[in-house]
Amino acid sequence: MKAILDRVFIRPDEPKKRALIIEEKEETLSGVVISVGPEVKSIKEGEHVVYFKWDDLKAPNGLVVVRERNLLGVYDE
Repeated sequence: MKAILDRVFIRPDEPKKRALIIEEKEETLSGVVISVGPEVKSIKEGEHVVYFKWDDLKAPNGLVVVRERNLLGVYDE
């Protein structure tokens, strides 16, 4: 799948497994960038990014799509 415009396709990280979940308050998610659109300037494929869970849209094959401006940051690995 190839991203267009300012979109970024991300493969989300697997959620952490917990023995007991009292209340889920995580509002940020992370994942690896799979594809970037031609207007994306600050992110490259293969980078690990953080995004707000309400800014993503579900895409085929378990991917999500986020606009570049909605990304919160990049992990230094």
